[in-house]
Amino acid sequence: MELDSLKAIWNDFGEQPVLEKENEQLLAILRKKSQSPIAKMRRNLGWELVVVLLLYSFTIYYYITGWKGQYWELAIVLLLVGLLFVGYYLVKNNLLNKMQHGVSSEVSINLKQQLITLEKYVRFYFLSGTVLTPVAYYVSGLIIIAKDPDLSGTGLLEHIQATKGISIFIIAGIVISVLSYFLNIWYVHKLYGQHIEKLKSLVREMEHDG
Repeated sequence: MELDSLKAIWNDFGEQPVLEKENEQLLAILRKKSQSPIAKMRRNLGWELVVVLLLYSFTIYYYITGWKGQYWELAIVLLLVGLLFVGYYLVKNNLLNKMQHGVSSEVSINLKQQLITLEKYVRFYFLSGTVLTPVAYYVSGLIIIAKDPDLSGTGLLEHIQATKGISIFIIAGIVISVLSYFLNIWYVHKLYGQHIEKLKSLVREMEHDG
């Protein structure tokens, strides 16, 4: 296992200072092909970007061209969310790239600091995803209600008050929000959380044996 290999290398150093050559051995373990936690997170992040670009591009095109462009506001909402994700991808991928290829004389210290930053990024990703789901649902629903051709001449507030279906709309939003929260917990842990825990264990072992 990678962790056992790292411990063996580290133990061979004894109490002597870590030299650049041994440092490269440690970093080589962290960079090891596609099996390292960092490489897996970068791969997961890349697949996420591909899926987001394809899905959002198709959906944005659909709302721009469908219904004669009546719901173009939905395309704008999706575009803004998509741009936020792309920005998040670039920042997070840059950090993972530094973690995978960075060279330092204090491997464990630098890795620990970068892990703290990575955890903040992942926490932000989880919270934003949990919040954006209900927000996007309700905003999209209100836009559709407000622009429904069958409701022309009817005020939005009056329609909401008069429509029994609005209760279903609100309850459905709550259910979707709750399901999204638990789905995000599983999803974020599957793609990033479990690999971060492996890296944290790696750092603890390095500090313990150092």
